[in-house]
Amino acid sequence: MSLTLEVDPFEGWTPHAKQIEVMESEIRNNVLNCGRRGGKTNVGARKFFDNILADMERGKGLPYKPPKNIRKMKKPKPRLEYWCVSPTYAMSEIQQEELSDVLPEEMIESWDLSKNRVWLKGWVLIQFKSADNPKSLVGKGLDGVWLDEASKMKAETWSGYLSYALADKGGWSVWTTTPEGINWFAEDIVLRGQYVDAGLEEEQYMNDPEWRNFYWTSLDNPIPELQRNIQRMIETYPERYVDREIRAKFNVFHGQVYDEFKRATHVVEMRCLDQSIQLYEVTYPDGIVRDITFNRFIGGMDHGWNDPAVLLAIGCAGEDYYIVEESYVQHVNVLVVNDSGQMEDCLVKRYLEMHSRYHFDEIWADPSEPEYISTYRKYDLPIKEADNAIGPGIREVSTLYKVKDGTGRPNLYVNRECKSEIKETENYKWKENRDGQHSEEAEDKNNHTQDSKRYALYNDRKDEEGFSFG
Repeated sequence: MSLTLEVDPFEGWTPHAKQIEVMESEIRNNVLNCGRRGGKTNVGARKFFDNILADMERGKGLPYKPPKNIRKMKKPKPRLEYWCVSPTYAMSEIQQEELSDVLPEEMIESWDLSKNRVWLKGWVLIQFKSADNPKSLVGKGLDGVWLDEASKMKAETWSGYLSYALADKGGWSVWTTTPEGINWFAEDIVLRGQYVDAGLEEEQYMNDPEWRNFYWTSLDNPIPELQRNIQRMIETYPERYVDREIRAKFNVFHGQVYDEFKRATHVVEMRCLDQSIQLYEVTYPDGIVRDITFNRFIGGMDHGWNDPAVLLAIGCAGEDYYIVEESYVQHVNVLVVNDSGQMEDCLVKRYLEMHSRYHFDEIWADPSEPEYISTYRKYDLPIKEADNAIGPGIREVSTLYKVKDGTGRPNLYVNRECKSEIKETENYKWKENRDGQHSEEAEDKNNHTQDSKRYALYNDRKDEEGFSFG
């Protein structure tokens, strides 16, 4: 079967200058490390399709004997096969949406959503794959792959499977991602190509002629509405998240996780004036004294035995949060009831006492211990299982710690009496590997109050209307 192709990948599309450079590249492996909403996935879909067209036009995969009836075959052998790989199947929907805008309808033989595959005329197969289990990517040779948000994938996705599949047929690759720290993607993929000013050491680049790096920031995408959102993000987000999300830098997560936190900015003196109406006198580090009435309290809970069990009481006043009290104890049972049915000292008893003072709207708890949560609920503590989203949660807390340009104040304070919370915040660090490099992963220590704080603040705020650079 022959197919005459007259397709212009630029038709109906107004690319910016960086995207044009990608489309003009004739290098086998093209790596796009870009800021959020910079147009990387948009151009990635077009580059992927343009490479497929180039393979078809030069007759790759010929001669080919087509199956007699493609609709009746479970796994017909294609002339050419390509994969679109995302960290999860849910994220692959983005690739499918972008490709649906690019693929000409007259070229599509069938699009089977249930099997995550597209057949193009000319016996060309495109499959959408998830990298959440890299072992599932084992298979025959491939003619090309498009890896979207590759920095979120495991290293073996490439090194253990896809690189071999491409080698079988001399295939090509397109990579589109925003960095996630100095991980395998930075060290094994980006450093193969030519130097780009993305926060890696220039002398480490290998200048492999089969690899080309493309780098741009969100600011290179000239869409006016996007630029307004970017400016809002710069004003609101901590600097390291701006460096990663907008400027697409690798080397931004090192040292203290909450490096915005300063005792001279965030630690306050608090004195309860009237518990019945939750009225507190707050003395700020600059000496200003205000009376604050909290309209509600939320809690953050981390379970523990050898590690501390933590409950934080957090007061909410407008857009501001105040960590008012901490319970931070080791070797205390969740529930102790004596033979006469009286409750002895235990976490349930202590937390009920705190609840009687603060009347928590919700207590967001570590979801990993459902039996503990069930016990607390039996005693009418308003426990909810927290969404344990570590990365987004840390970013949310960091944003609250940031001193805002408009007010000169942060949105998160901590009572000086919460000594464990303050100490852990100052000692909560990003993980460092054996080579001294840092990834966007916090150390699993000094994190008991930090987890509690993250559970409460992230889950309290995550449904608020906002803006996204995903």
